[in-house]
Parts: sequence; C-alpha cells; structure tokens
Amino acid sequence: MRIKEDLIVTSISLGGYEVPVPIGLSELLNRAGAWKYIAPGSTQKENPLENYDRTVVKENGHYRTYLTYKKPLEKSEENKKVS
Repeated sequence: MRIKEDLIVTSISLGGYEVPVPIGLSELLNRAGAWKYIAPGSTQKENPLENYDRTVVKENGHYRTYLTYKKPLEKSEENKKVS
C-alpha cells in the first residue's frame, strides 16, 4: 500500500550523528512515491535494488557506493515457444 499523504523529513541521524536535512528532500521523496506502508510482522517481498549492481569503492579517503542499473534481459525470438 502506498501512502497518499505528504510526509515531511524533519531530522536524519546516521550512526548516532545528526545530519542536516537537505532542502527539497521531503518533496523529492514524496514525488518519487518512496513511502510505502509495510505491516508489522510482514516480510518485504520485493527488493528495490534487484535490478542494480552495487559497487563500493574508496576514493580520496571516502567510501562511495555506485549503483548501476542492469537492463532486464529481453526474450529473444529464438527462445519463443511456437506451437
């Protein structure tokens, strides 16, 4: 179930540290439809990153995560079942 209300991000903490909320983050997340209600005790069946390759690298003393979209395999004409 998607949440139909606009939510406002008022604070972010990461590893116990408070992080400033970037201007426009709430609007970005609301427009993207990023909010989804998951009932307590239920398991999440879909993995939002299943179509991405994830690579973590260290550059200039900082870790960066790169997500690269994997194009789904298209069914070729050879694999079509003909009856």
